[in-house]
Amino acid sequence: MSQTLAEIQSRMQAHVLHGDNAALADVVAGSGLSPEHRLGIYHHAYRARLTETLRDSFGHTLSYLGDDWFDHLAASFVAQHPSLHANLRWYGQGWPAWLAAELVEGSAVGAHPEVAELAQLDWALRQAFDAADAPVLSLAELAAINEGDWTGAALPTQPSVSVLTLHHNTLSLWHALDQDEAVPPAERLTQPMGVLAWRKVGQPHFRSVSAMEAVALSALLQGCSFEAICGELLAAFPDEDTTPVAATLLRRWVDDGVLTCQADLT
Repeated sequence: MSQTLAEIQSRMQAHVLHGDNAALADVVAGSGLSPEHRLGIYHHAYRARLTETLRDSFGHTLSYLGDDWFDHLAASFVAQHPSLHANLRWYGQGWPAWLAAELVEGSAVGAHPEVAELAQLDWALRQAFDAADAPVLSLAELAAINEGDWTGAALPTQPSVSVLTLHHNTLSLWHALDQDEAVPPAERLTQPMGVLAWRKVGQPHFRSVSAMEAVALSALLQGCSFEAICGELLAAFPDEDTTPVAATLLRRWVDDGVLTCQADLT
């Protein structure tokens, strides 16, 4: 009975992903290697490549966990989450959320939510590094636009921009790992911390943000206009004079290269 190439490829894929033995019939022994051994090479290489991709994308998480623990968790993740993209750039997108669900009370190692947050920050910086390019909105360009034309229009952000919410001293952990210093114990913060990640002059950056800026950034990323952002700040902080704060934040976003140009603004 003749077989199509697609059928053979499907069985090969099933073996690589799930260890299905139907593909053994498609492989002949040779050079001292059995069909099991030959297919096993591909079965192992696939997992090793995805694990190596995770190690590359989540460098600070790897440093925090160490080789053995990281590879153990990576092996479990790879077994449950095959690559869905031809480009390995996207592999690991679900790793932080998986870690958050895996390292909880009752797990073999107990709750370690800081690990998922480190992975979130690693991923945000990796994505910021290779996000699409877009022209940066300069202060001079903004000043040249009639105020009535831009205050009511959405202020688009660079494709590299993301905002995280951290509940632990993850930034302290990250900085200690980055500087090869003693890593402090993981601790829960009294208040959540917002972190802005983006690319500036070709390099990924991040910084913590105030509670007000976190609200403003959330509105900004939802496509709100400057007027709407001012409204969100006033609603969230009714006892504060938020107008000068909003103006200061806008100036900082421009200085940091967070905003990009848009046709209806220019």
